[in-house]
Amino acid sequence: MDDADTATNTMDMPFRFFPCFAAGLAYYIAIKKAPDRVVMLKQMYEDEFERALSQDEDSSSFRIAPYLRHGY
Repeated sequence: MDDADTATNTMDMPFRFFPCFAAGLAYYIAIKKAPDRVVMLKQMYEDEFERALSQDEDSSSFRIAPYLRHGY
């Protein structure tokens, strides 16, 4: 998220993490402004984070591995 000096207001993060970012921001604001909502917002943040991480896997069936052989 290094967008401070560009002309656009787009965050440099994968799109699937936007709901997680918003839920985390709401959670941290609630700690100071609405302590009665902290538990609910923390659970929402953790759920969104787990959902974003679960989508962050390699879905390709192609794998490349180097052939390492001793003695040339």
